[in-house]
Amino acid sequence: MAQFKNPYIYRVQIKNFRNFLNVDVELDHKQVIIGENNVGKTNFLRAIQLVLDKDFSDNDRQLIESDFHDSLENPLDNGIEIEIILQIRGYEHNSKLVAQFEDAIVNASPATLQFTYKYFPNLDEKGNIRNYDYKIYKGRNEESAFTNEDRNYINIYVIKALRDVERELKANKNSPLYKLVKRYEIAKEDLEDISEAMQEAAKELLEFDEIVHIKKTIQERFTTLSGLQKDNEINLRVFDIDTERLLYTLQVYMGIKERPISELSLGLANILYVSLMLILLKDRTILPLIKGEKFKELLVEDKNGLLKKLYILSEKGNYILQSEIDVEILTTLYAFMDQYNYRPQSFTILAVEEPESHLHPVLQRLIYREVLHKSGTSVIFTSHSTFIASVAPLESIVHIRRVEGSSKIYSTARLNIASAERRDIERYIDAKRGEVYFGKGIILCEGITEEYIIPASAYLFGTPLDEYGIVVCNINSTNFKPYIQLLNTLHIPWVLFTDGDYYELEKVIDPKTGKDKIVKKHHIMSTGDDGHYLGNRIIEKLLVDLALIDKKDIPDDYIDQDNLFSEKGCFIGCYTLEIDMMNKVNKNGTNILKAVYKELILGSKEMQENFEDVIDGKDYWQALEKIEANVSKGRYAQRLSDKLTKELIPNYIEKGIATIIQKVKEGNE
Repeated sequence: MAQFKNPYIYRVQIKNFRNFLNVDVELDHKQVIIGENNVGKTNFLRAIQLVLDKDFSDNDRQLIESDFHDSLENPLDNGIEIEIILQIRGYEHNSKLVAQFEDAIVNASPATLQFTYKYFPNLDEKGNIRNYDYKIYKGRNEESAFTNEDRNYINIYVIKALRDVERELKANKNSPLYKLVKRYEIAKEDLEDISEAMQEAAKELLEFDEIVHIKKTIQERFTTLSGLQKDNEINLRVFDIDTERLLYTLQVYMGIKERPISELSLGLANILYVSLMLILLKDRTILPLIKGEKFKELLVEDKNGLLKKLYILSEKGNYILQSEIDVEILTTLYAFMDQYNYRPQSFTILAVEEPESHLHPVLQRLIYREVLHKSGTSVIFTSHSTFIASVAPLESIVHIRRVEGSSKIYSTARLNIASAERRDIERYIDAKRGEVYFGKGIILCEGITEEYIIPASAYLFGTPLDEYGIVVCNINSTNFKPYIQLLNTLHIPWVLFTDGDYYELEKVIDPKTGKDKIVKKHHIMSTGDDGHYLGNRIIEKLLVDLALIDKKDIPDDYIDQDNLFSEKGCFIGCYTLEIDMMNKVNKNGTNILKAVYKELILGSKEMQENFEDVIDGKDYWQALEKIEANVSKGRYAQRLSDKLTKELIPNYIEKGIATIIQKVKEGNE
């Protein structure tokens, strides 16, 4: 069923707090926060909690010197302030939120609330720092305090990475299941009838001679030990008639054998806990179940007969909301309920640290794809899981990375990519398990050969990519633009490799018109005539479109172009990587190419001789054609990468690898 989205944090500004010297980041309704250990993911949540967490005490909100950024010298003596500003959007459909936060509005369109936490020095009459205190206020008026009452309307709930899910789900008043059941307002009289019936059914057990004897033994021992203590009569019960306790003894069991929480795997227990929390935090304005008497009251106000169309009478006399409702009709129902069925509720942003804990990768993708794409609750995950990041909406990634001694936060929330390209890149990230998000540096390439040869080349140069956290991403095309937009938005260093795709122009006669025309002749070796490079044209357009270079600054000479483009991180071959390798090698390298082919064709002497003939005759395009037809480029590159030598590696590959390593080093100094 369509649902209304809860309010969400649209923007966060942090100054001088822990990892963050000065950050300003925009967010979306769902967020997956990624970054290395100790970069500040938990501290980012902590900053939000200082404003919105209703379980924080005044003492929790008082900071100490270690809460200031490390670069600040003697911050308490120098009067430095810590400031955290949150902006909230997505609240305007709820009239109670609009009324409660009228003085917090900083923008009417789109409707935006602002809450500010400030930790500041109190000065005496001489201007000396007496002590530090904090204030939290609404809007831009420091006199308009943001209070615990306000947190009853908007708050955040953080599920820690290290948590005892079994204890959280056990029968008690803090259990999310108990809180969920309480929402349905089961009639107290019905609960009392059930409790009394259970007591009556259990009387027979209490009359067993064994139980009577146990009771008598306990009573005697207690009386002996308690001395003159009065009111010490011992009774045994099977069930407590107290209706509240009856509710919170309700527990979840799973499977055919009805296993209790204590017997579930940690992963399944985590899924159950998060599922209950998401249900608990849904907007409750539209009632899923209405009791008969309440339904009659609402019918008086329902002039359009909306309720009778949308609710179905159950056998027990309650009215149950239908599951499939058109969004437009649901909007009308929400407005009706918001006006005539007011009930206090908190709009809670759910934050979960490392939700992948104890979960199989398949379950991570299955569960959190549902949460990230369909839940109406605003959710923030901090995660190291490529499996969760891979199913996150493209606009939901937040990347925290260390830059010059401070943590910076970069978000894809306002990433401007065409819808078709957005779908392409989301499918790629999904298929590749989100690896593009987790590299300290990214190498983009257009084919499977590069995917194998580039890491092997880096290893030969004594700079294994894994040691630098560099990931090779084969995008299977030359459509690099959306990937670079994404990487630039997240400030992840990158280089790209692409084929030169050399061609020459040839004058031919058009058979249809009989007139001369110029055609591009690809898949040839250079003859020394007027040669051109498709790869250069592709990179030229790419860099101009991305405003990384001005078209008028591009030289005509291809060598000069290559030098300019490489300064921007783009490295272009001459033909294709396979042909460039064949064209570079001496006799030893040629023998390696021949040996790899021989291994893969499984002993066909004729095929091997044909391959050797075209290689020796420098007919490299014919050699590549034989590889594609009889082996496949991917399989050949995979085997060749194991036998690779430096002489086989084209110069542009070596130069590009050195460039991305240098970028990563500079970014992590």
